[in-house]
Amino acid sequence: MNDIATEALNKIFSILAIVSISISAIIFITYLFSKLFSAKLSIIGNFNKLIYDNSVVFSWAIATLATFGSLFYSEVSGFIPCTFCWYERIAMYPLVLILGIGIIKKNHEVWIYAFPFSLIGLLVSIYHYQLQMFPDQSSISCSTDVSCSGSWILEFGFVTMPFMALSTFLLISVLLLIPNIIKKEDN
Repeated sequence: MNDIATEALNKIFSILAIVSISISAIIFITYLFSKLFSAKLSIIGNFNKLIYDNSVVFSWAIATLATFGSLFYSEVSGFIPCTFCWYERIAMYPLVLILGIGIIKKNHEVWIYAFPFSLIGLLVSIYHYQLQMFPDQSSISCSTDVSCSGSWILEFGFVTMPFMALSTFLLISVLLLIPNIIKKEDN
């Protein structure tokens, strides 16, 4: 049962990781278009408003899904997290709480507190992913118990757990930063 569920989640989370990168690019591109064209296209303006109005909720949902996914992999599938996986979790788990409180309090400025966690997680996951792609280098933080350059998952020839974390942190960072830049520049 766990093997079937794990394989299914591997595919689902891998596809979601690729979609996350694409959505991050779309948000960034619509931001650029809204800045390049002084006469704002209504569809871009509406999209940017949708993202701004819901960026905290979207970020919280993504962080929650990532948290449950990491717990499933370690507690149900039996994948032992490496040192960098723990660092990525340390950056992800507080986002669920911070953003959740921001939603409950209806505080859109919560992004200021959440963004550093997503940025740190993004930097750690970039380093971790490149460590997996180029495993011959020595790492500053790998343990002898679980290799940081090893991989429990390899989907589509490039999607690993650090890639999933990278795409998640990237999308959360874009959702928290870009809409707030747009809003501040519009005022």
